Amino acid sequence: MGGGSLVAEVTDARRIDASPVQANGVIDRVVHVKGGTNFRVSYRIDGQRFATEDLPVGQGTAPTEPTLGTTVCVEAAAAAPKTVRLCGQKYPSGDDVIPAKGLLALAGVAGTVMAAGWIVVTGRQQKRDSRRAGSAYGAGPRP
Repeated sequence: MGGGSLVAEVTDARRIDASPVQANGVIDRVVHVKGGTNFRVSYRIDGQRFATEDLPVGQGTAPTEPTLGTTVCVEAAAAAPKTVRLCGQKYPSGDDVIPAKGLLALAGVAGTVMAAGWIVVTGRQQKRDSRRAGSAYGAGPRP
């Protein structure tokens, strides 16, 4: 499960929760990149080999960074073994972050709607005020 949209994270988590299969994964590639390290984890489910680079390996509280050959526990969805996460992980961002992301998106939409409404109402009010000002100071009735 990689960091993606909220919907994708929830869908992947539900898929794994419905039928989790645990396996021992092995870090078989380590790539140092700007800002961190990427790890590829290979694992076997029902005799088939899979690999992923989306797991947050090495982001925990371990005192040392994982190296080639380090074994990690992974959970995959039985029906879709490419959908995988570290054992014990509920979402890539953590359980407590998922509701926060949803609320943040909702607040953003609400703020945008309120700002658009304010702009429309203010514009109409200004037009109304300018019409009233024009008729109050006009030349009077027209022939």
